[in-house]
Amino acid sequence: MKRFIAGVIVGISISALALFAQHLASEKVVQPQPILENDKVKIQRWVLKPGEGTPLHTHKLDHVSVILHGSTTRDVGTDGTAKDLDQKSGQASYIPGTGRTHSFANVGKETYESISIELK
Repeated sequence: MKRFIAGVIVGISISALALFAQHLASEKVVQPQPILENDKVKIQRWVLKPGEGTPLHTHKLDHVSVILHGSTTRDVGTDGTAKDLDQKSGQASYIPGTGRTHSFANVGKETYESISIELK
């Protein structure tokens, strides 16, 4: 019984942190647009107007991000850390799948658009 109660408390704490992190990133959450998913890759398009953000999500897989239209974004982790990034149009980056859970929001003045390619 003690383990069960401890598990419930831990679960509630993690959920509260996740909601707190998502709330910090943005008040308006926008889902990604699926482009392609098969047994090798998952490709999504993100379009965020100023003030919009992503849902809380975890990167378990390595992925490549290509910025189609840049803006300033704020990345917020479940630990409450936040970092603003100046995303430039045409920029590409490789991000290893670390299992990090986060959300990000467009805190700039321009619409942000990117393509994310997860490598399965």
